[in-house]
Amino acid sequence: MDLAPSHRLPFQLPGPWPACAQGLLREGAAWLHTGDTGEGLLALPGPTLRSTWDGQAWVTTRESTPLPQSPWAALEAAVQASPFPWVGAASFELACDEADLPRKPLEPGCLGQHWMEVREALHVQDGKAELWSWTKAPPEAAAWEARLSPACALGRASADLEARWEEAQHHEAVECIRTRILEGGFYVANLCVPFEGRLTGDPVTFALSAFHRARPPFGALLDLGDLRLLSLSMERLLARRGDRLWSQPIKGSVPLTGDPERDEAAAAALAADPKERAEHTMILDLVRNDLGRVATAGSVRVVRPMAVEPYPTVQHLVSTVEARARPGLVLADLLRAVLPGGSVTGAPKHAVCRHLAQAEAAPRGFYCGAVGWIAPNGDLDLALPIRTAQIEGERLTYWTGGGITHRSDTGREWAELHLKTLALLG
Repeated sequence: MDLAPSHRLPFQLPGPWPACAQGLLREGAAWLHTGDTGEGLLALPGPTLRSTWDGQAWVTTRESTPLPQSPWAALEAAVQASPFPWVGAASFELACDEADLPRKPLEPGCLGQHWMEVREALHVQDGKAELWSWTKAPPEAAAWEARLSPACALGRASADLEARWEEAQHHEAVECIRTRILEGGFYVANLCVPFEGRLTGDPVTFALSAFHRARPPFGALLDLGDLRLLSLSMERLLARRGDRLWSQPIKGSVPLTGDPERDEAAAAALAADPKERAEHTMILDLVRNDLGRVATAGSVRVVRPMAVEPYPTVQHLVSTVEARARPGLVLADLLRAVLPGGSVTGAPKHAVCRHLAQAEAAPRGFYCGAVGWIAPNGDLDLALPIRTAQIEGERLTYWTGGGITHRSDTGREWAELHLKTLALLG
């Protein structure tokens, strides 16, 4: 993580990571999980910026003070006015509104974004820990030692999940999209389905178990007030370092079995599959177009096309698209150009979002929005929150989805939804 803290202090963890952080996580600390061994950033909660839907518009507040700007403009102003980085998340529906895209209606009170200012954090990488501070004073090791626990045994937690609709309904929705594609309405659409269930036990325990099992490169556990966001994402939505921009869209998947020969054969078949390659190519073109709207002319390029990458339960086709930001590009304009991500909408975005607003079972919420960090200088790293659960008390909602093309097989699409629940449930 390139967050340029003012102070770095080597720190001896009092117990195994990340179990020793359970207490802090229960108190509202934010965890960005950035590696397959549980590396990442554990940030102490600070002042917040939130946007909530009042039934007619998004109302944004910083702490309790209302802000007059649009949500992205308010976030940009807060980042520019603060010497500290921000960690948080934004919803799919808020991103649609900022990009002037159709979306499903929301009930008043729905949260659209929640960001918190970070002044101190614990950073862990390769088994080594450092205390980071963005204040004038260095962090106090004794205070962190008191916050972390040497007694790190995990309790028990589990969840059950059931799809909001039946297989026949999903088949019908897939066939409807295939028909629209053949009629020329759009090229590819990402159809998503909520799975709902009951969480038994402590959400922090449940999250730590899920992180250990899924080992997500862009995971997060965030306390957003009335809900917890647990993301096990493997997809980078948008990153910026200076004038360098890049995105790493995912489209195309097969199971990972653990049998080297079977998995190697499955990877080769995935890379050659006409349906998967066509779907990926269309999303890749959309991401190139999105970045092109805010990039220096001629700078957009695909540097790593359609690489097969393995994860604990699945293999995906992943590409990397890079560009140089145009001079003077501001945060709000960048977010409006790229969000919501092309790999979770489809092409063209407006036509697909109009269809999904009618076809999907419910608003997506923070699933398929954005989660990550933004630095004071405008650098950022945002993941696309796929493989993501929203936890409200004992109620858990976990979405999965897949890209539908004219080549899609309804049975395979239904099976893919359930394959993607393995990241959460094992």
